[in-house]
Amino acid sequence: MILAVIAMGSAAILQIFIPSFLGSTSEYGLNPGWQREIGFWNIGFVAVLIGTLIKGDGKTVTIVASGGSILAVGFGINHLLGFIRDTSMYMSLFGALENFLFAGLIILGLIKQIKLNRAHDESPIKNL
Repeated sequence: MILAVIAMGSAAILQIFIPSFLGSTSEYGLNPGWQREIGFWNIGFVAVLIGTLIKGDGKTVTIVASGGSILAVGFGINHLLGFIRDTSMYMSLFGALENFLFAGLIILGLIKQIKLNRAHDESPIKNL
């Protein structure tokens, strides 16, 4: 999750303060308001991730990581489809790869957490 905080924080800075860069190199084009909105969403999710890392128990980490992996796969597919539509827009490909890598890392973390939960005889799905 630390890598996600770094990646999403970096993306938020670009989206909020340099939306023209991302807009000119992505399939979606420049819409500064939309870029900023995504940047602020990233900041909100970074706050959730940091709070989970600081205060979360195994169940909380599992829930947040599951939701994050679903979001990452969805965003990755969207970016990949955008890149396929216009292969000159390399930021779409970068966004796809970044999101798929993020989802993969989360899934690895979830597998580790599930094994820890089982070792402590605690189901990650129990008592949701």
